[in-house]
Amino acid sequence: MEALLASPIISAVVSVAVAYIAFKVAFFTLKRVFMNAVTGILTYLVCVHILNIPMDIGLGVWALTAILGPIPMLIAAGWYGFLK
Repeated sequence: MEALLASPIISAVVSVAVAYIAFKVAFFTLKRVFMNAVTGILTYLVCVHILNIPMDIGLGVWALTAILGPIPMLIAAGWYGFLK
């Protein structure tokens, strides 16, 4: 096993594979956060301008929207609609 890890060719192959996987995970995560933010903004605009639900969303809900998608925004819209 130690001889296998000491090989410079195998070490280079493993390094390239790890870098490739790390890049793919980072790109997927950034793409997902961007898409969640866009769908959150669209959900907010629909709730405010089409459904006429007055919403004053704080930074915490926007942060949850970036991570979880529009689900926190819909919960907030339902809560504000319930209080209306």
